[in-house]
Amino acid sequence: MQKKLNKYLKNPIILYLFLSAFSSFLALLLAYISEFIFNLQPCILCYYQRKPYFAILFIVALVFWLKKYQKIGAILCATLFLTNAVIAFYHSGVEQKFFKGPTTCSSQNLNNITDLKEFEMAILSTRAVRCDEPEFYFLNLTMANWNFIYSLILFLLVIIIFNKRIHKY
Repeated sequence: MQKKLNKYLKNPIILYLFLSAFSSFLALLLAYISEFIFNLQPCILCYYQRKPYFAILFIVALVFWLKKYQKIGAILCATLFLTNAVIAFYHSGVEQKFFKGPTTCSSQNLNNITDLKEFEMAILSTRAVRCDEPEFYFLNLTMANWNFIYSLILFLLVIIIFNKRIHKY
């Protein structure tokens, strides 16, 4: 068992896949803690930024379940981190008023409501969350800014790993 574990830990692609899953889990955990414990309501772009993390968790689970396709899985994870960085960059630009935000910039989908009273209750119980008004800053950066940096670093990490692997052989 120990030899098998050491073999996996020496493979940088396997390590990257573990890192991808772990970092995606941490990002989602932080997002949900912010939402449900600290009551920071996400906008639609915040929700879009969560989707690549879920996809990464699915891909890594699938790769480890199938016990093959590690390189393809790592490339897909890197592509999803880059996609997330692009979404976060756009979100950061919307927050800074560099880009126009989406027209669906509220946190609740009202399309499924069929009753006027239900519509009124939904509007009164939900505060509008705008994509261009960040609720939280940490070290003078918004969560979208931090997500951009985080996703970009994780994308660049796979380039470094593959570059070292290519030069190694």
